[in-house]
Amino acid sequence: MKRVLTRALCAVLFPCAILLIAAASPQSGLSRSELHLASQIGFEEDVLLLVKEEARSPLHRLSGYGEDEYQIVANGIVISVPWSRSDQVLWSLREKLKPRQYMAFQIEINNALKVDRIGIIKGTDQYDILRIMHTNGDEDDVSHEDVIAKLKQWEKRFRFEIVGAENDWVEIEFRTMPQDLKAFAEDVYAFSPDTVNEGTGSLAELVKDINATKRLVLLWN
Repeated sequence: MKRVLTRALCAVLFPCAILLIAAASPQSGLSRSELHLASQIGFEEDVLLLVKEEARSPLHRLSGYGEDEYQIVANGIVISVPWSRSDQVLWSLREKLKPRQYMAFQIEINNALKVDRIGIIKGTDQYDILRIMHTNGDEDDVSHEDVIAKLKQWEKRFRFEIVGAENDWVEIEFRTMPQDLKAFAEDVYAFSPDTVNEGTGSLAELVKDINATKRLVLLWN
């Protein structure tokens, strides 16, 4: 009789235990820490899942910079992607996330490790990317506010998207090109000398580079 009762009890409790375990386990493809991260930063879980599937790597909390140049946690996520897939992942995420009002942007290009980092934040104002990274050229007397003001000044003359940024650089991709590239290159050099001095090497090469890539990297080292 005891054996029959034990079997009956097991038959009832075992399925219940399985259901409880299943309920406690993440079913979305996100880890518990990633689900907690979504809650902390106010991201939809399906957006995190989309990013994770595209990146094929874990998700981590994004770090930005404060006015004192120290790193601070930011409301965003960051992923690490092999260099060989970096461009494809970035542009795929930008296309898929834009209708959801999220922005993806490059944070780091690590040629040594051949692993790049991509950040994702919520919003539609592309200058929030620079605000989170507190992008500046303080060593050249170019403040964070100066960087945003200059880009907004340019944006009145031609269209571009901010596709990458860190504390001391920002990359834009042109949607419409400056009419006078030579004059624009001179303006770039006056604002960011390192773009030429440590980048293209000359104004002529900067003009060629912008023409060929439809991109510009402003940097202050």
